[in-house]
Amino acid sequence: MFTTRFLVGYVAGTSALFGAVAWLSRARLRRIAGALAAVAVFTALSAPIDNLGAATGLWVYPSCNDPPHPPLAAYLGQALEFVGCLALIGWRIQRRFGARGIAWLFALALPLGACRDFGAAAIFPDVIRFGAMPGALLADVAAWAVVLIVALGVSRVIAGPARADALR
Repeated sequence: MFTTRFLVGYVAGTSALFGAVAWLSRARLRRIAGALAAVAVFTALSAPIDNLGAATGLWVYPSCNDPPHPPLAAYLGQALEFVGCLALIGWRIQRRFGARGIAWLFALALPLGACRDFGAAAIFPDVIRFGAMPGALLADVAAWAVVLIVALGVSRVIAGPARADALR
């Protein structure tokens, strides 16, 4: 699954998606830098989170043996796709709707993220398998909460509060 060809295409595709979201959200350089910093932080956190998931029996990657998690490029692609894009989308939502908008973002992203993960596990059982319920589901939802917290928190530290940016 994680061939060099796949990983190059995946990172290129998620980079293009991130660029499209940056353009559509009309983010300026400081906001893009904040989102990319969040991508870097989450990329660094991904393998330890997956190692914890494997050690506790919550999820495993059957096609990955040594190490027991996907390669760094896969984490970078996922971080661009989810953390980077959610940082930019969350910035616009927070700018427009404030804390209520962020609460709605969490209320939508956590269950949708879990549906995405469990759907992928059903379609690609050799890529990821989840452990016993409800523990695996709760851990996956918690992992998605970490995605949003990192996306919004790191981008705020780097780029400042949502209202600090002038809209263009």
